[in-house]
Order: sequence, then structure tokens, then C-alpha cells
Amino acid sequence: MRDPKTNQGISEVAAEILIIILVLVIAAIAYAAFTGALNPLFLKKSVYVAGSAGIATLPQPGGISDDVLTFLPKAGDPFYLTGQTSGATGTQVTLQAISPTGQVLYPDASSLNGTLYGKTLFIYPNNTPSSTQCTYAISQTPPTGTLRPMALGTWTIQMIDQNVHVIAGSYTETVKNGATALPVAGGFLGTGTGQFYDVNCNPITENVNGNLITTPTGPGGMLATLFSGGSYITIPDSTGLAFTGNMAISMWFDPTTAGSAGDSGNWQQLIGKGLTTSAGSSAANENDNYQLFQLGNQLLFEWNDATDGQHYQAITPPTVNANQWNYVTATVNNGQLTIYNNGVALPLVYDNSNLPNLGSTQTTPPTPNGLVNIANNNNFPVNIGQQNAASPGNDFNYNGYIGSTALYNRALTPQEIAANYAGYTA
Repeated sequence: MRDPKTNQGISEVAAEILIIILVLVIAAIAYAAFTGALNPLFLKKSVYVAGSAGIATLPQPGGISDDVLTFLPKAGDPFYLTGQTSGATGTQVTLQAISPTGQVLYPDASSLNGTLYGKTLFIYPNNTPSSTQCTYAISQTPPTGTLRPMALGTWTIQMIDQNVHVIAGSYTETVKNGATALPVAGGFLGTGTGQFYDVNCNPITENVNGNLITTPTGPGGMLATLFSGGSYITIPDSTGLAFTGNMAISMWFDPTTAGSAGDSGNWQQLIGKGLTTSAGSSAANENDNYQLFQLGNQLLFEWNDATDGQHYQAITPPTVNANQWNYVTATVNNGQLTIYNNGVALPLVYDNSNLPNLGSTQTTPPTPNGLVNIANNNNFPVNIGQQNAASPGNDFNYNGYIGSTALYNRALTPQEIAANYAGYTA
């Protein structure tokens, strides 16, 4: 039989292939003779690991369920996972999980023990209060407690042979119960590069001004950073941190003082993106994409509206306690603003000013369309612990601790907020 395309016999084609292989072998021998040695990696085969990926669906508080990845090594060469501290024999293999958006995560394997063949391994976001959305774990038992949801879509599990640096196995599975999006920025503030991340788990630059002290003293062992009233953080301007539609701010804080909202000495900025140019009541003096304030024992959210460019504020009733952890979430969902403290949605009053009108009775935004339409603002950094002000006297420095913090380009659901509150996360 002959190849109709080349009109060559099959034996002739095979002979040509063998000649090419022989030439490559001779070249390798010549290289070895020239250098004095042949790289032993050329002679070593990759570790062989056969397994299968899967999904475990675990019930969560509030009647919801979340998926976690599973991997079952079934047969192959002896191996252990990078980070495994007990029973580490055979070839070192790194397990990496690749999210639907392409971020590569390296789950902590330190809890694993002995040979892993025949054991179902659970791969999931680490759910300790001192973890971020980029911290994953592997265990031989299903995780318990409140979980951070995984991103919806197709995940890939890869096994990387650390000796020859090749993929020893690749497996895919689809997460159907999880989050539609992760925070565009989230983690712990003031701890330096590596603790605050963007949606793709790249470290976000934090510029620390003044002295900040970070300790694992927050709820459940959460990392918490102490702001002294003269210290603050700026995060450089980024289009990913400016919001014009649905959004959410999710933050844990423990203020040193609270007091009456009627005393401007009790006003403290938590987080915001904008600029105050001068004092006074004119809305034109303030240009905010979003600002979240502690007004003594109350909370305030302010923004410049996209419909008319005016400056607006929303104020809660007294809800903040000093020397006590508060989990505050501000969400905008289809033009509707909701502020939660410790999982409870609060009634709001609104005004059109840059000085809080605590006596307002307006229960809907006094904007032209009665909705919260946040104006685009990409010109200013994100400030934490101090308002970005062009003149002294409008700084409103924060005193107290700030823990886990996250910014989303979507609204959080009440169920997600309740899960964050129960699990000491943001």
C-alpha cells in the first residue's frame, strides 16, 4: 500500500522517520561529548500518576450549597505533593488549580499524610479568618464551617513533576455552585505587598503613611491593622477600583471611639475614592466615586451622581459600637443602595450636600431619577483611614482596627453577607 499524497511506500516513510531520530540521537551524543556529560534530565521519565477530578457539593448556612474540587489519585509511581510534611516519599509533585479566569493557585498541602493513592483530596478556598480569596488548601477530609465560594466555571487541576518540570497529569471539572465573581480587590490592609490582591490574585500596591501595626487579633484570628488617627493607606488609581454600576464594599472594623454623629470630631473615613476640595455645604466641593464613613455611632455612604453630577449622601441610624467589631457592607444593586451592619440591613435617609444632614427625612435618593447612579471617577486613589482632602481639616482620620476588606464590582446578596459575617470574612 502506498501513501496517495506522496506516492511513497509506508516502509519508505518509516525509514525517513528513523533516520531523523538517528540524527537527533547522534546530535545529543555529540553534545554530551563536547560538554563532558549528558544532562540526566534527558534520561529521566516523568512521574506517572493516574487519577480523576470531581466535585463535592457541601451545604452552607442559609440553605445554600457550595462546590469544592476533589482529586482522587488512583495508580502510578510513588509521589508526594509540594508542601506535604508527613509521608513525603517518591517524586515531588506540585498540584496547581487554575480558575475559570486563568489565575493559578497553589493550595496548601501541609495537612496531607502518607501515600495519597486511593484517598480523595478536597481542594477549596482556605476558610480561616486569616486567609484571603487567593489562599487555597488541600485536605483528606471535607472542609467544615463557612466556606468561601469558588468561582463558577471550568477549573483545571494540574500535577507538575518538580524533577523534570513537566505536567504529569491535567484534569478539568466544572463548579456549578459558587460565586459569579470574586472581589476586584480584597485581603488585609497595611501588611505590605502580598496581603491585598486583585481579582486575578496579583498583589496590589499599598502605600502606607504613618505607623500601622498588624496582628492576628481580629474575630476568629483575623488579621487586623491598627490605625492610630494619623496613619492611613493609599492604593494607586486603577480603573478596576472605580465603580459606575452595581458594587459592594465589605469591611470589618473596630473603632476606638463612636459617640454622637452630631459632633464632627467623631467623623472618621473608612474607605473611599474621591477628593474634597474645600469645606462648605456646596456639593461642587466634593468629587466622590464612593466614600464610606463612620459618623460616630452611625454610618454614611456618599457619591457623586452620574445623572446630574451632584453630591449625595445616605445615612444610617445609630448602629456602630466603639471597641467592638462591626461588619459593614454597602451594596448598590440596580440603583438601590443598602447598608448592612453585622448582617442587618439598615433604614437610610438621604440628602444632597457634602455636610451630613442628620435631620433629613428623605427616604429615597433625591436624585433626578430617584436611584443611586455612581459617577465615573478614575482620577483619584483609594484612601483607607483618611479622606483624600485638598486642604487640612477635612482629613477625618480613623482610630481603631480594620480587618478583612473587599471591593466588588457587583452587589453581594443577603446570603453572601450572612455567610461572611458567620465566617469572619469579607
